[in-house]
Amino acid sequence: MARKEIVKKKANKNVIPRRINVLFAFVLLLFVILIGRLIHMQIVNQSFYQDRLATASQKKISRSSVRGGIYDASGKALVENKVRQVVTYTRSNKATALAMRTVAQKLLSYVQVNNPTVTQRQKADYYLADPQVYSKVIEALPRDQRLDQAGNRLEESVLYGNAVASLKEDQLNYSKEEEKAIQLFSEMNAASYFETVNLQTEALTAEQIAKIAANENELPGISTGSDWDRVVLDTSLSSLIGTVTTSQAGLPEADAASYLAKGYSLNDRVGTAYLEKQYEDDLQGTHQVKEVQLDKSGNVESIETLQEGSKGNNLKLTLDLKFQDGVSAILKRHFQTELNSGSATYSDGVYAVVMRPNDGSILAMAGYQHDAGAKDIKENALGNITNVFVPGSIVKGATLTAGWQNQVISGNQVLTDQPIQLAGSSVINSWFTNYGQQNLTAVQALEYSSNTYMVQIALKLIGQEYQAGIYLPSDQSVIQAGMTKLRTAYGQYGLGVSTGIDLPSESTGYLPTNYTSWNYITESFGQFDNYTPLQMAQYAATVANGGKRIAPHLVAGIYDNAEDGGLGKEIRGITGKELNQVDLSASDMGLIQEGFYEVVHGTSGFTTGTEMNGASLSISAKTGTAETFVTNSSGQTEQAINTNIVAYAPSNKPEIAVSVVLPNLTDLNSVTSKAIVKDIVNLYHQLYQ
Repeated sequence: MARKEIVKKKANKNVIPRRINVLFAFVLLLFVILIGRLIHMQIVNQSFYQDRLATASQKKISRSSVRGGIYDASGKALVENKVRQVVTYTRSNKATALAMRTVAQKLLSYVQVNNPTVTQRQKADYYLADPQVYSKVIEALPRDQRLDQAGNRLEESVLYGNAVASLKEDQLNYSKEEEKAIQLFSEMNAASYFETVNLQTEALTAEQIAKIAANENELPGISTGSDWDRVVLDTSLSSLIGTVTTSQAGLPEADAASYLAKGYSLNDRVGTAYLEKQYEDDLQGTHQVKEVQLDKSGNVESIETLQEGSKGNNLKLTLDLKFQDGVSAILKRHFQTELNSGSATYSDGVYAVVMRPNDGSILAMAGYQHDAGAKDIKENALGNITNVFVPGSIVKGATLTAGWQNQVISGNQVLTDQPIQLAGSSVINSWFTNYGQQNLTAVQALEYSSNTYMVQIALKLIGQEYQAGIYLPSDQSVIQAGMTKLRTAYGQYGLGVSTGIDLPSESTGYLPTNYTSWNYITESFGQFDNYTPLQMAQYAATVANGGKRIAPHLVAGIYDNAEDGGLGKEIRGITGKELNQVDLSASDMGLIQEGFYEVVHGTSGFTTGTEMNGASLSISAKTGTAETFVTNSSGQTEQAINTNIVAYAPSNKPEIAVSVVLPNLTDLNSVTSKAIVKDIVNLYHQLYQ
């Protein structure tokens, strides 16, 4: 027994050294790992950790510059940057919420804030800015809103949210004067560390600026500077300019990620529509970038300017305000006459586009919007790219194109213009069918505007020759194939597709996907799909230049700044991109051009556009009369017409292409749209030739 105890004691003595050895080995292993880690950090990856350390002790600050200007073709300003003196706040990395609240309260002694608009959350942030108040609010929270299940304090962001949610309405019942301080505090609180923001006060006077400068010690972070407001001048081009966000709104939420990736700040002002948005990258200008270096205690060590800011570049438009205003005045005068006569009571307004056929430059884009039954009208140049209308017979050149492309007609083929009687449908006539059947060439079909010539092409496109009383195919796929052939030809001229204009939000027209065989037939003479005035102008331009569809554009070039900040030298010019060539022989395109010429200059009693003859430049055109219906003041349906024109001039060497849209007139014999085209051509000649 005694021997066993002795052996046991010896064994216990041996265990202790082994444990010490294991512990020593473990400690040694930790030292080896630590040394290895130090070698990895200080030798192998030294540059990586040095960069991380440098990044942790520096911050880049970006500030936008004044936005570039927009000018018409003659150099006249269309927008202004109205500069004003403002209060600025630069947030320190050590500024507390309470300190900012104190500054906001004191600042009200020096500036004027009118009509403050603050949210309940902003009031709550202002209320909780005092640490003592915040602590009391936290202490009053239920235990599960302060601590987790283990009794540990919840994350500060969760605690703060719970504190905000617990506040009662009477705790946030501030006066209007206090709300002014809340607004200033909220703007300061929204700034990032070292970021400078403009506070929204009334424009500063020289006296206010002097007082703020004299008392800067009690207003840490507060200074004065200049800011600008974007002012769009009141012209007939105003609606095309677009809008710019405020510094409070900053980047639009939908586009914020892409802008931030380009180096923008959240409170940068950007274009949100039309030219301001389309040319944002040019107008924005260069951001000023500074780098703030901090010491290990977080104090500012130095501030270095990495990039000087500079004003954005300027846009020079293709539109001359003098010509634009002249076209606008022509539209207004003629529409007012129709309105006074009662014919335009239910019209949507009047629109016109003038562009150069060979490079796509838009020279004028004017329009007036009218509400049915109203007496007044308002300018709406933008309606040329957003509003759609039934085109009528202007499409017939494109219908001929579909016939030639699909080889169902050839050259200046003769077809018989006759009443078309399809089974189960009303008779389709040309306006002159009452005078008997006519054998017409393709050119005459344009000159006289023959509906039935186009219907026969549509029938041929689905494999049918016209016979009185024939049934249209019941197989919808056959009708769809025919419609595709028509729409493909129309699209090559810009009808029903994007024109490629340098503006966002362009309508591509209204092309219904559900249609009947009757809709297909009426499509051939422009009574189904709807197009914008700009699409119609591109169609006219494509015919004028011999078949090249060129993207229209409003901007002629990007320019730098002169010494006075105005329009400087051209940086790059902008020309219209060729989008496609109409799939048509030169001889067949020549027939369309001949038909357009004869519409104005033909001598037959059936010629449809002779009212445009006698202009100072020779006009080629295609008229379009689309049947519509309006509901009059008695609630009854009344027949009306869209009177549309596509044209170009001079006929032999086109310089301008024109579209005019005048919808829903109750005078079925109106020739006003033709008079508008003639006046526009005469104005162009007067100003530029």
